[in-house]
Amino acid sequence: MKRSTLYFQIVITACLCFSNSASSENLVLNAGFENSGSEPTHWVLTGPVASMVPIISFDHLHAFSGSSALKMESTNINCHGRAVQVVKVTGGLTYLFNARFITKEVASIDKSVMIRIKWLKGDENIGYHYIVDIEDESKGWSLASDKIKALPGATAAEISLEFRWSTGTVWWDDIGLEVCADIPPRNVKVGTVYCRPPGPTVEKNIAVMSELLDKAGQAGCQMICLPEGWPTNNTGIGMQQHEVNTLEGSASQMMALKAKQYGMYIISGLYSWIGDTLNNVAALYNRQGVIQAIYKKVQLPDSEAQSGAVPGNELPVFTTDFGTIGILICWDYAFPEVARAMALQGAEILFCPIAGDVRGTDMWKVISRSRAVDNAVYFVNAIYDGHSMIINPAGEVLQETGTQNSLIMSTIDLNFSPPWDWVGNAGRGDWKGVWRKDRRGDVFGGIGVQNASGGDGGPVSKNK
Repeated sequence: MKRSTLYFQIVITACLCFSNSASSENLVLNAGFENSGSEPTHWVLTGPVASMVPIISFDHLHAFSGSSALKMESTNINCHGRAVQVVKVTGGLTYLFNARFITKEVASIDKSVMIRIKWLKGDENIGYHYIVDIEDESKGWSLASDKIKALPGATAAEISLEFRWSTGTVWWDDIGLEVCADIPPRNVKVGTVYCRPPGPTVEKNIAVMSELLDKAGQAGCQMICLPEGWPTNNTGIGMQQHEVNTLEGSASQMMALKAKQYGMYIISGLYSWIGDTLNNVAALYNRQGVIQAIYKKVQLPDSEAQSGAVPGNELPVFTTDFGTIGILICWDYAFPEVARAMALQGAEILFCPIAGDVRGTDMWKVISRSRAVDNAVYFVNAIYDGHSMIINPAGEVLQETGTQNSLIMSTIDLNFSPPWDWVGNAGRGDWKGVWRKDRRGDVFGGIGVQNASGGDGGPVSKNK
């Protein structure tokens, strides 16, 4: 074994030129660390502080494929080392990155195993991309993989495989970067309503909401959010036991019919009595008009508890035919952990039936926009006291209404991620990857759902 020396110059490797429609040839040279003397050819072994670089060697006993793997081993909890290669790229093209890795006695993969692609324009760093999608593979090896678009003007990509801030061992093998098909938009038309049903009867409320659902369905809306507990609003019934406050009641039957009629997902707040148990829930009706899932409100205000409601105890996400969603109900949104737990499980849109927020002017807008920005998700609310909104992952309000009995819709791209510049991170970073990779789940502890590494999330894993 040999401790690597510190290199301050990166050697740019040569690769074949290619056109915009070109080949899928791997641009990484010595992708499996097969050609090796004291150090792997075409790779530079380095680190921020020479004395902290882990021991780096070639392991002919452990390899995913071929005859060897690159081994990084440390007994220093403050270690930081990396293997770096720079390859030529063309700005605007899309590339598929793949890497295999396996760890031993590394406490947190989220904290200590990092893959970064830095886009270069000549010698200038113009942005970077963390590879955060990780799935389990055979033989105990994990696959880190993502499609990434080279920033406009990029002429090269610096691939950095890093082991930092831990004792233990990491092995690397089969590193790949190749031109691939562009990432198409994942467009979906979502909607929400601003409607405080007038009462005085349940039947009147159902008729009003039915008309709004007709408008949404006829306009091609694919998923719509309705307010919290709307069927009994202004009727005097509230959360009492009544046929409409069940999942089989007249309001639920109407929504099931509309969902099937228009092939449209519907999310609706409801009060749900099952026997003697009351929950404040949101029902998800699928395109066939079947209740696909029920979310039970986790954070109950005292007024609901005093009415006999009991809280839910799970923060699930739900799979639709266009992506993964999470559902919050009113007071849930005031607690950042609820939205974060769902985002860590891969939620791309958070829907929130909500009555309102009594803490001050526009607080509902501040919180809703914050939850979108915090987690790089779309946030859609249906509110009584405030404005119903559709918000993108940059916290920008795409649509907003405070007009009674109104419908708003927006076609959103689930592949959108804010390309922001970051203090402390030179260049332009992809926020969906930045917050997941920089988040210290190993410090914060468990939240909602534990990931496979035993921590509480950082990278979004395909197996989470």
